[in-house]
Amino acid sequence: MKTVKPIETIIIEKIKRAILNREFAPGMQLTESVIAEKLETSRTPVRNAFKKLELDGYIVLKPNRGAYVIQPTVNDIIQAFELRIELEGVAVKFGLANVEQKDLDYLKQLIEKELDAYTHEDLTEYTSINKKFHMLLAEKSQNRYVIEFLSRIIDQIDVYLMMYNVIDYKSKRNNKSLKEHLEIITAIESRQVDLVTDALQRHLHQTLDSIKSITEPYQSLEDMF
Repeated sequence: MKTVKPIETIIIEKIKRAILNREFAPGMQLTESVIAEKLETSRTPVRNAFKKLELDGYIVLKPNRGAYVIQPTVNDIIQAFELRIELEGVAVKFGLANVEQKDLDYLKQLIEKELDAYTHEDLTEYTSINKKFHMLLAEKSQNRYVIEFLSRIIDQIDVYLMMYNVIDYKSKRNNKSLKEHLEIITAIESRQVDLVTDALQRHLHQTLDSIKSITEPYQSLEDMF
């Protein structure tokens, strides 16, 4: 028997997909009444979905004004990346000594899966695997704050980059990223903090350099639902 998704989940998935696919413009207002009417539901699940979407970093809720798609600037992304670079450096410092051979094998397996996702144009899987790769050293640090903060900043940056069309399976940058991941593994095998930090910083700065503004056609809220 097919499980029916709760209406709140459907709303969340539709809005996330529309934002990540650049169908909803940054800064676009999302109206409770329009979504509720289109889905023939009350405003309560829409309101609950909005709260979850704000927590996940997709929209902002402005008092007495409503819900709006986030509108990150290039400077927002740069600042987020600068923080991420520092956090990954801390993860190297605290986690490198705890890396075992099984962890290196795991990273190599991730690269194979990453290549497969890239080949099959599976952007969702690609970003998921990429996050696992970058979280390894944080997890080995056994510092819950490093793990929590890095996980959250990576998720937020992924949303930003998709909105700016930087994460794209067709991008030559993502193909080059696989090679850089291999270089990071080689650095980890050396067990030298400076080498790993340098490899990670080069990799992240290359992505930062890829940030660009794009113009895409956007849909109206009525057309989406």
